[in-house]
Parts: sequence; structure tokens; C-alpha cells
Amino acid sequence: MYIISTMKKSLIPFALVLVALAACKKQEPAAPTAQETAPKAETATTAAPAPAAPQTPATLAAGAPIPANGVLLWLAGDDALASATGGKVQSWKNAQVPNGTATAVLPNAMPAAVANAINGHAAVRFDGTNQQLVTTIDIGPKRMPEGTIITVFNSKTADPMPLRKVYGDDNGGYDRAAGLDNRGEPKNYTVFTGNGVAGYFQLEANKNYLTVDEFSSNDFSGWVNGKSALSKEAAAWSEEALPNLYIGGTGTQYEEYWNGDVAEVIVYARILTDAERTQVEDYLAKKYGITLDRTSAAPATTQ
Repeated sequence: MYIISTMKKSLIPFALVLVALAACKKQEPAAPTAQETAPKAETATTAAPAPAAPQTPATLAAGAPIPANGVLLWLAGDDALASATGGKVQSWKNAQVPNGTATAVLPNAMPAAVANAINGHAAVRFDGTNQQLVTTIDIGPKRMPEGTIITVFNSKTADPMPLRKVYGDDNGGYDRAAGLDNRGEPKNYTVFTGNGVAGYFQLEANKNYLTVDEFSSNDFSGWVNGKSALSKEAAAWSEEALPNLYIGGTGTQYEEYWNGDVAEVIVYARILTDAERTQVEDYLAKKYGITLDRTSAAPATTQ
């Protein structure tokens, strides 16, 4: 009996040693990045529609007010208003670009379609809580290595916190997205470069903007109301981006809901020439009453 009792006592500290060794093998969780600590709201519960396969750009009819070739998406607020139900946008589309549509991510969180929002034209109004639209197109570098995203919008706030994005496809790797963010200081409106957050321009609340965002495989250039605001900013976007473009936020990872109006979104699966960009700017500026200021390019910044 004494031998058995002694063996039991000797096994107890040995077991404690095994437990301690197991604990040592556990890795400490990595410190959260700035992106991971960004405010996160309600997660989307509706699956995103698969991007059109193949992702075929449309060619507009002769006489279109914008460049005809390479259009992936063309959404105008007037169309959203015409198809709204009870003033809410469940689906947003343009018959001229049949493969590019946008639908509400959450059926109980649809943005509003507002008449006479900008210069007599309708806009889709996001309230900054949980409203997003998901499109059928993919702006990630794997399927759209080069592209141009043109947006007419405003914001109810100029505060860079909480984070808010007009559009994006961010999967947590600073994928292509643009909007309010305090990590692009001293500018409050920013763009994700894959390398991080780059300051784009200083946004003012309740002011209407027309941005032309040009994405190549390794850099970003942007124009704001006709003026070059960022030129050849170095970029390295991952192919692991979300497979859908989201409007009114960045997608399903961090959301970052927009608080303001989006009147028009046009996406080309190519980079426009200077003459084509001027054509789009002139058309949208006249339509939405935006004054253009065309000046020389701004130098790239170092991040």
C-alpha cells in the first residue's frame, strides 16, 4: 500500500509538468493591426452574388455620353429611383450594361432612393448604419488588373472616424477601396493601396464630388472635380480581395458604412485616355452641377 501511495504522489508533479509544457507550446495571438481594430458593425448575412462569368464589359450604343468601350458597371441614381419600392433600393441596374447590377446586402437594410438629391437628379442615400449594395462585378487585380472607377457622391460628415468607404472589395489586405479614414492623415479621404492607406484629398461635408479613380497593376492615380489629386501612388493589391465590388462600404470583412449620397457609379475594365476622362468629367459635371478645376498632377507621396 505504501508503494502504491508513493507512486501516486510522484505522478502528480509529473502531470503538472506535462500541462506546463503544453501551455508553452501555445502561441500568443498576433497583435491586431490597425485595420483589424477598425469599428465593425453588423456582419452581412446574405451571400454575395457571384461575379458575372466571364466578366464581359459592355459596349454602349453609338452616341452614348461617355466612352463606349469597356464598361463593366454604370449605375445612375435616376434609375435607382425608378425601380425603388417604397423609396428603398433593393436592386440598382442600367439596361445598357446588363451584366452589371447592384443589390442590397441585407434585405432589412436597404438604402433609400432620394429624388432631387443633387442638381435635380436622384441619388442613393446611405445612412451610415448597416446599408450596403453588392454588385456582380469584380474589381480585384486578378480579374480587373487595370480599371477606372468614377463616382459622384457626397458625405454627411468629414470626420475620418469611424471609418467609412464609398466603395470597396476589402478582404482585410487594404484591397481597392476609397473613403474616409484617419490613417491617411493629413487627408481625410483616402484610398487603399495594398501597402496601406494613402491620403487622397480633404473632403468637406455636404459637398458634391466627382472622382475618377485609376487603378493599374502597381499604382493609383485620382482626379477630384477635374483636378489631379494623387498621381502614380505605388500600390500592391492582393489577388485575395473580395470577388465583388461593394457600394456604400468595403464589403463583408469590415463594412465601414458610408453616410451620404451616391448619385452615379461608372466602372471601366481599362484605363481611360486623358480625352476619355475629360469626356466623362464634362458629362457628369454638367449633369450634377459640379464645377471642374483642371490643374497639373500632384506628386506621389511616400507611405
